Amino acid sequence: MSVDEQSGGLAKEDLDHQVGIALRGARSQSGLTLAELSAKSGVSTAMISKIERGQVSPSLVTLSALARAMGMPIINFFAGTVEMHEVSLVRTGEGTTVRRAGSTYGHSYKQLGRIATGGMEFESYLITLAAPVRGTPVFQHGGVEMMHLLEGDLSYRIGDDVYTLYPGDTLTFEASVPHGPVHVEAARALFLTIIARPR
Repeated sequence: MSVDEQSGGLAKEDLDHQVGIALRGARSQSGLTLAELSAKSGVSTAMISKIERGQVSPSLVTLSALARAMGMPIINFFAGTVEMHEVSLVRTGEGTTVRRAGSTYGHSYKQLGRIATGGMEFESYLITLAAPVRGTPVFQHGGVEMMHLLEGDLSYRIGDDVYTLYPGDTLTFEASVPHGPVHVEAARALFLTIIARPR
C-alpha cells in the first residue's frame, strides 16, 4: 500500500487526473475553445491540453491564471478531491448566462444547475431560441439529452427525423446522434434542456 493510500490522500496521478477533469468541465461550461482560453490566460494551448488529459502537474500560478480567465475560484480545480454532496438551487428568474456553441446560432443559454458526481455529469439549461433559426446548427456530444418545450412551436431534427414540438412536449434522445433546431414557428422558442453524460 502506498503512502497516499495509507494516509487517505490522492496519488499524484489521481490528483492530476481530477484537476484535468475539472479544467475540461470548466472550459466547456465557459464555452471557450482551447485557443480562446489560451489567449485569455496566457497559458499555451499545448499545456492546457496536457493538463486536461492529466499528463502534467500544473503549478498553482498556471491554475490561478486559468481560473482567473474563466472567472472562477482556483479551489474549483480541486473540488473532485473532497468528499462532498453537491446540491444546486437556482431561484426563479436566476441562473448564469453562459456562452456555448449554439450561441452563434441565436441560442441564449441560462445555466440552471450543474453537478458532477459518481462518474456522471448533469447539466440543465433554460434556452431561448429567437426566430428565425440562423443557419443549420448541428450538435453532437456524449450522453443523453432531454428537451421540454415551454413556449413557442419548434421543429427539431434528430438524425434524419424532424419532430414538431409544442408547449408541454418532451423529447429525449441519445445526444451522440446529430441534432439541432430546424425552424421556430413563433417569435421565439423557450425550452428546458437537461444533459446527462459520463465524466
